[in-house]
Amino acid sequence: MVYAYPYLLLTLVFGVLAVCENYYKSSSEKTTCINVLSIILFVFFFGLRGYVAYDWTAYCPAFNQLPDLPTMLSLPLNKWYWEPGFIVFAIFCKWIYPDYFFFQFACSLLNAILLFRFFRKYVDNIPFALVLFCAMSGIEISINLLRNSLAIFLFLNAIPYIQDKKPLPYFAICILGCMFHSSCIAYIPMYFILNRKMNYNIMLAVFIAANIVFLLHIPILKSIILLFVDFLMPSTKLWIETYLTMDATTGSILSIGYIERLLTGVLLFCYMDKLRSLRGCNIFVNSMFFYLCIYLFLSEFRTISVRCSYLFVFAYWITWIDLTKCFTYRNNKILFMSFIGIYSLLKVGVGNNTAMSDYYNILFEDKTYNERLIFFRRHFNDNIK
Repeated sequence: MVYAYPYLLLTLVFGVLAVCENYYKSSSEKTTCINVLSIILFVFFFGLRGYVAYDWTAYCPAFNQLPDLPTMLSLPLNKWYWEPGFIVFAIFCKWIYPDYFFFQFACSLLNAILLFRFFRKYVDNIPFALVLFCAMSGIEISINLLRNSLAIFLFLNAIPYIQDKKPLPYFAICILGCMFHSSCIAYIPMYFILNRKMNYNIMLAVFIAANIVFLLHIPILKSIILLFVDFLMPSTKLWIETYLTMDATTGSILSIGYIERLLTGVLLFCYMDKLRSLRGCNIFVNSMFFYLCIYLFLSEFRTISVRCSYLFVFAYWITWIDLTKCFTYRNNKILFMSFIGIYSLLKVGVGNNTAMSDYYNILFEDKTYNERLIFFRRHFNDNIK
């Protein structure tokens, strides 16, 4: 658990700031100071991290080998190992200051700007939203998904254009997101889907089916993939089958995580009308529904399930806050808030308790690339077991 201490401390500090913001909510100056402090803390923690988690092992060497922009533009697109927007951004950062940590800081700063712009529009207590952010995949997204995070946070700033029915700026932002990570292409059709009022009974039936698939380990995705794999080359078929076998989920199905998702789903359906009326739209209700169903339907393969569900995990950061406003009785609200607090700390502690999460800040510790690479190789295999 020692590896999780920095992440727990970050979550606790955001929790204290959330309590302070709630106490001083009548004073705009004090709430502004609290929000500014939250931004500074976010950038300090994520932007000034060292070689932490996994992705730096790929991004750092690639960044150091980047040519200048004219040279990059002269290469064919199949030689561009990242999406063009991300490569141009990386080259620009390298031109300003050729250090990987500066590039990492620039990515985190851009993430912070986009995330706080989104929160400022949709929540009335930003530090509380950051507690949920830390608990529900935000730490993983910010530290270990350099390109994905920029694409996801760009999309968050496109959401208002769905509600305002402005397709041109929405599609422009999504296309820009695709220039940073191709997964953002999944958001393009969401303009026509996310704000639709879907039939309650159909949604409930799909949610029940998703839980049945999860509990009974019904291999829907594997069956579909293997159906089409037969038409591929033998070597490609063998590679896909090997990956599917390696990525298959094992272990207990009745985990705390599953119980939480079941509880969230039950609350979503119990308070669906109230959640819709609070926002005057269906965007976050539908996003929460998509997250739960994607995670459950694709659960036979952990990596696929987690990566795909990340696209809609932002719904937690909003929906749980909205659920606190749905309870009629004060005791129910206190119980739910207590659950959020305890579960958030548990989630952050369990999710960051491996050697790969070993955090350090470059302002206070100087660890070389080779030193961290040796540490990474020593602990990586233990971490994935």
